[in-house]
Amino acid sequence: MITSFGVSLHAQESATEFVEPSVYETLWGYATLYKDDLNPYIQEFKLRGRYHGQYYDVDADNGQADHWEDRRSRFGFDAKLFDKKLEARFDFQSNDDFDDLYDGLVDAYLRWKPNVNLSVTAGKTKPLVAAYDWLSSTNDTPTFERSQIFNQLNINRATALTVEGNANDILWQAGVYSNSTPATTSGTGDWGDGEFGDLDGGVSYSIGIGHNFHHALNVEKALLRLDWLHSDRKAGDLVNGRYDDIVSTTFHFKEGYWNVIAEAFYATGGDGLNEDVFGAYILPTYDIIPDRLQLVARYSYTNGDGPASVVAQSRYERETPIGLIPGVSGSRNRGDEYHSAYVGAQYFIYGNKLKLMAGAEWAQLLRDGNPTGYEGLTALTGLRLSF
Repeated sequence: MITSFGVSLHAQESATEFVEPSVYETLWGYATLYKDDLNPYIQEFKLRGRYHGQYYDVDADNGQADHWEDRRSRFGFDAKLFDKKLEARFDFQSNDDFDDLYDGLVDAYLRWKPNVNLSVTAGKTKPLVAAYDWLSSTNDTPTFERSQIFNQLNINRATALTVEGNANDILWQAGVYSNSTPATTSGTGDWGDGEFGDLDGGVSYSIGIGHNFHHALNVEKALLRLDWLHSDRKAGDLVNGRYDDIVSTTFHFKEGYWNVIAEAFYATGGDGLNEDVFGAYILPTYDIIPDRLQLVARYSYTNGDGPASVVAQSRYERETPIGLIPGVSGSRNRGDEYHSAYVGAQYFIYGNKLKLMAGAEWAQLLRDGNPTGYEGLTALTGLRLSF
């Protein structure tokens, strides 16, 4: 039968046919404890959490180590309030082997969204720099660990006030951060100045801008971002306390089965061994089976001005300690040039909410051009679960 609009009733019925949710959708749906868009005060309240567990086996010139690590375990909640213009997030973490069930706050903030193009966030949150390696959720990233260059910059969550906006594919952001914010108890069970710090340390500032060129290039995504973080450091700062200035630039390309991220960092104004350093990586992924199996690769390079300006990865290259540079105090696990290459895969059971990962990373830390620091291969397998 054809209606006056030229569309069969059968076609209309097929278009609105009920699709039963999968067992995973049903299970994950239990995390939403309350949802009512008509309630003027609270529209949604849901639990959030993640567990990242991984096994590593590192085989290096200077030794071998292997272990299962409870890499991340977090639990908390999200809430949407007042016509969804106010969002609240609170979650905490435990540590490896769950030695401390409570090892401090991770995110604890309120975010006000007066409209779809503007948000203001206050509380403990991420400094707005390193658009992919840092600001992307670890639930979604395709490698086990962030890049070496980012990990040595001493950037972590801080008590902050940030503003983000976008218009016509142009994105901008700015923020101010307290450097005294504790990052973790490190198993000591003693927070000292409390979850949000005493706010009497140094202060950091960030500003950034980006543009998505996807329309001009006729692709799904072609985002270019430039971010700058400046830190008025003080002795004893727990975060953002290693360099005066950090600049990051990010290019994220996506089209079809391909996804490519390139990110570069330049950090200046450090003291002691933390001389100026430049680092970059490129991370392509390819979907062998869309939404199911993905190949991952990454190449990283870092170069520093001083003989001990580049730091080996804490996971897991320092499991086989690299000796001191003769005559240079504090130079253990340090050099001046770093290379690494990662190859792996992700198998998606329920998207990024439940997936299996496997990979191997070769890395080399050089000193004055000589392979006398660290060279080794780390094999990894693991599970990522989040809700």
